[in-house]
Amino acid sequence: MSVAHHIGLITEDNLQADMLRHYLMDQLAQDIVLVRQTEELSMLCSVIPQLLLIDLDYLKGLHGSRWREAIMAQSAGARVVLLNAPHDVGHEMLVDWPNLSGLFFRRDPLQQLVSGIRRVLLGEMWLPRQLMSELLCYYRDSQPQGRRQVVGLTLREQEILRYLMTGASNGEIANSLFVSEHTIKSHLYNVFKKIHVKNRLQAVQWAKEHLDARGWR
Repeated sequence: MSVAHHIGLITEDNLQADMLRHYLMDQLAQDIVLVRQTEELSMLCSVIPQLLLIDLDYLKGLHGSRWREAIMAQSAGARVVLLNAPHDVGHEMLVDWPNLSGLFFRRDPLQQLVSGIRRVLLGEMWLPRQLMSELLCYYRDSQPQGRRQVVGLTLREQEILRYLMTGASNGEIANSLFVSEHTIKSHLYNVFKKIHVKNRLQAVQWAKEHLDARGWR
């Protein structure tokens, strides 16, 4: 049985957008709400889990910073997938989205978009390898030195971090450790809090620096 997610598609209200929304709903078997104004984010802010599909072309002419502020204020926990990204996009723009989970370029085929969103819904990330590398370097270099100290992670938390480094989803980690996905989410919440990170990408970078250094592998 598929898990119901609350998905918002932030884009303009036209025939093309409506066709895309219905195509994704059919392929993903999930309901998707069209969000055209920042005020409409309130429809999603009180429900979990949340996923926001954001059309960068739409935000480009509508004060993207205003949208980012609204999302952080009303849907801070929502994961973000960026659509219609330019091919020369750099990590400088992506760090403005702290919960970034996926990115698709303008010319990516629809089936690739569907496959990527499915992986994101499973708790994984869908980012081009080069951008992933740039973001990891950025988070590594921008971390205050005081936050790089090793904190009191349990053996199970260390084990989950090792799985996270392989790109495993929450469901895959749960299956490997014979626990529920809810248990994995609880562990990840505690891990993120202990190591002072906000998302999986930052956690992976932290793990690469500290788990190796301490010989925990």
